[in-house]
Amino acid sequence: MSKSCLIIGGGIGGLVTACLLAKEDYKITILEQHYIIGGGLHCFHKNGVMFETGIHYISGFQEGGVLNKIFKYLNIEEHLKIKNLDTNGFDIVHIGSDNSIIKMGIGKDNYIKILSEKFPEELENIQAYIDDLYKITDAFPLYNLKTDSKNLWYFDQKFLTPVGTYIEQYVNDIKLQSILAYNNCLYAGEKYNTPIFLHALITKFYIEGASRFIDGSQQLADAMVKFIESKGGRVYTSAKVVKVNVENKKVLNVVTEDNRSFESDCYISGIHPSNLLKMIDQKQVQRSYRERLKSIKNTYSVFTMFVSFKPKSFKYLNSVYYYFNDYSNVWGAVDYTDETFPPGFMLITPPEKNQGAFASKAIINCMMNFDKVKKWEHTVLGNRDQSYYDFKKMYQDKLIEKISEVFPEFKNSIKDVFSSTPLTIRDYLGSKEGSLYGYKKESSDIVKSQVLPRTKIENLLLTGQNINLHGIMGVPLGSIITAGVLLGVENIVNKINQANFVE
Repeated sequence: MSKSCLIIGGGIGGLVTACLLAKEDYKITILEQHYIIGGGLHCFHKNGVMFETGIHYISGFQEGGVLNKIFKYLNIEEHLKIKNLDTNGFDIVHIGSDNSIIKMGIGKDNYIKILSEKFPEELENIQAYIDDLYKITDAFPLYNLKTDSKNLWYFDQKFLTPVGTYIEQYVNDIKLQSILAYNNCLYAGEKYNTPIFLHALITKFYIEGASRFIDGSQQLADAMVKFIESKGGRVYTSAKVVKVNVENKKVLNVVTEDNRSFESDCYISGIHPSNLLKMIDQKQVQRSYRERLKSIKNTYSVFTMFVSFKPKSFKYLNSVYYYFNDYSNVWGAVDYTDETFPPGFMLITPPEKNQGAFASKAIINCMMNFDKVKKWEHTVLGNRDQSYYDFKKMYQDKLIEKISEVFPEFKNSIKDVFSSTPLTIRDYLGSKEGSLYGYKKESSDIVKSQVLPRTKIENLLLTGQNINLHGIMGVPLGSIITAGVLLGVENIVNKINQANFVE
């Protein structure tokens, strides 16, 4: 007789964990508070134009890539439409102060070659730096779909070296030191606080095959729902869980906002642990565990501008464009005032089917601390005063002016524009303070931020970006660990590898 599992939250973590369990005949129920499934994968429409909310930029789906293997095992990979980014410039880094433009190449040797052409005197140092980053990633078994270590996330003391310190050990050129850290917004990096292993895993991940979804990331969420339902599972949207009833260290049932009750053999939460604990009678959870989770710091958030263009007015960029006013802004992405905003931006033109020379839309991100919108933290969507909208308009206008300095045609190309803040992310995705990547990883105390999938409640597990690693790479790998509590991690990994074995 198959077992049942109820999952709170239909984000990437909840969906991948559900798929792995459904593959092994678990009867799945997913309860998602939003009316669209997918969490950071979900897309929305505004004035007839579709936009992604969070997953704009991916990797791992190339042949032999870790996500390619996972989703091929789940019979999902073949349904995905993906466009590879420019081999000789998947990322473009533009420093305004001296108008330097540096491109990042796909493939280890290509990456080194292109970067060293800009910094020829640093060739050997770049080579040594990249070689060592690859050694770090090789030491993480699950990242390579292996289980040959007692620790699936292995933390040698060297791997906890702060990113800034680590780069400085290899590279002498101060400008190059900043350039190598350009992608720290992908992991909410702090120069002398974030451990190098995060930078290494993410940097290699994209060097090996940067790409984007064609026509949006919703396709992956929908494909996973289809798989779950094909296995007899049920996925409910607009089903916000408000109560998790626990007795004698065991979940009895969960209750949704509209008073529906759901029971299951086991329960998995993909939402922020702090939000989960609010649903459980505090007497049922040890105070020390509750206080520990509450004390972990969260990563910063983002201000996002969504733009639709007039026909044939703004060229499509098959790269992610990173702009910084100065080299110092690479590590100061959230350190600005209203007057100095923006210190830079990340611009993406999402691809569509039969993508031509021109883009139909763009998504522009600027990192933002929750403090910027804290004065409105007690407000909710659709019920905020005019001062909030004035704040957004001010930042939006400033960002448009800055982008237009880099791309003179930008302002006149705009057909429609709107923006979101950390409050938007908080309210739609349930992320504490709109945090982009969940709990912050700190080199000085890595153990504190390590939250295990097992909880103090017997039949309640955790998944999602707050558990292990974040993002399109980290969350699916963390889902293997969560599902592995029930199925065995080695069992899951072996089956994924067997499904991808070619003689």
